[in-house]
Amino acid sequence: MSVREKLLKTKSLLDTVFLHDPVYAESILASFASRSHICLLGFRGSGKTHVMECLIKMIDSTCVAVQQGYLSAELEDVFARPDIPSLMRGEEKVVWKDMVTARIKAFDEIQRLGVGALSAMFRLMTTGSVMYLDQEAGVKEFWVIATANPTELSEDALNVRLPEPLWDRFNAVLWVPIAPLKYQIRINGNIEKAKEALPVIWKEEDLLELWKTVENIEIPEDIEYVITLINRIMGFCKYAQNYDASSLTEMQKRELCSKCNQSYICSRIARPASVRAKLALSRLAKGFAFLRGSKKVDIIDVQKAFPLVYWKRIRFMDEDQISNRFVKLQELSEDLIKEIRESKQAINLVNSLKKKFERKKYSELNYWVNSKAWLREVKEDLEDYYKRFADQLREKLKEADQEKRVKIYMLAKLKLPPEMAEEFRAETSIKIKLNPENVAKLAKINRLVFEEAKKAYQSGLREYELHGEYALKWLSME
Repeated sequence: MSVREKLLKTKSLLDTVFLHDPVYAESILASFASRSHICLLGFRGSGKTHVMECLIKMIDSTCVAVQQGYLSAELEDVFARPDIPSLMRGEEKVVWKDMVTARIKAFDEIQRLGVGALSAMFRLMTTGSVMYLDQEAGVKEFWVIATANPTELSEDALNVRLPEPLWDRFNAVLWVPIAPLKYQIRINGNIEKAKEALPVIWKEEDLLELWKTVENIEIPEDIEYVITLINRIMGFCKYAQNYDASSLTEMQKRELCSKCNQSYICSRIARPASVRAKLALSRLAKGFAFLRGSKKVDIIDVQKAFPLVYWKRIRFMDEDQISNRFVKLQELSEDLIKEIRESKQAINLVNSLKKKFERKKYSELNYWVNSKAWLREVKEDLEDYYKRFADQLREKLKEADQEKRVKIYMLAKLKLPPEMAEEFRAETSIKIKLNPENVAKLAKINRLVFEEAKKAYQSGLREYELHGEYALKWLSME
């Protein structure tokens, strides 16, 4: 059985024991397939722990470590402890818990873990290893699935607020609401029996093969560009240093956005995501692509991954008024993709202007920049290109003879704005052989030049001198 067949079988079995809208099981399986660390959020009884247990039941127990969160659970309870007999002998031997070396690391109710355990978890999800008594252990390929109930923070003193950097280490966050009535009607005691009867499908070698297969799924260049723009547009601010809105406080961002064009998408975002979100979006999109049987990521995979990746990573301006965050994020992803598609003409203009400068196209680009603030970065990229190209021409000028100087000027006139090309102007004078073929070519340059050269040829001259623009035009025809 191939790893894809195993994944489809896992999905089929999961659907029999986790009775809920399909989007939740699909999202969890896409995270599992792509090794995107995921945290399931939800109120008590929503089924987040149940679905986690059902999934890990189908994985060989030697690959799995499970930790139940409780306030006194510290680093020594979860990850590592000293070997007491060796300490008494003056040695620092560490006993590593299964959580450190397991391929599947499951944490239930992480908001109840102690601060020390959360700190170790942060390092684990950042580097893949845990440090204890100056010793380090871990595995490179692993997957974290966790649950948390943020609604308990204000009700229960045994909960701790999870730090934002830890949330940023989760590639995906999925809110699991309580199942709709049509699913609740089917929930009964048989579900637990079916859960206990779930077969083991995944062994360690299967997990490694699955993750490698999904990692190798292709992201086409145009989709990769969309993913990059999605993250950048939300994090753009034309007033901030390097246009980076994350350098502003939320209060500063709100103040600046109030003075700006409210139609800009960036004006909806009070706190943007880090660049890590782009990597998470690419990874999770591969999981959705694999789940639907594709070897390439498509825009639909990006849209499915978007709400999970940005659930905890961004904060909206109207955050307190949002009743359905999942739908809000779906709408945002649709608007972002629509904006990127609309801006494709501006991107094409930039690509065209890099090949040949045209004043009309440059003016069109300015129109686009005025309508969508983030496009000024695209324009600046074009201007940087012009500067780099001019620098290259200056280097070539240092050792150029007269003929090469003329060619450099021709190239500058073609590729650079006139005010920049003027720097490379060269006094041009060339001699051409007069024959019927060359005389005919001169007709394409200038009628008067053609008539003069024709008379010269008829009078017996076999050489003709071109100056200035006429010489440049001739060289461009060669």
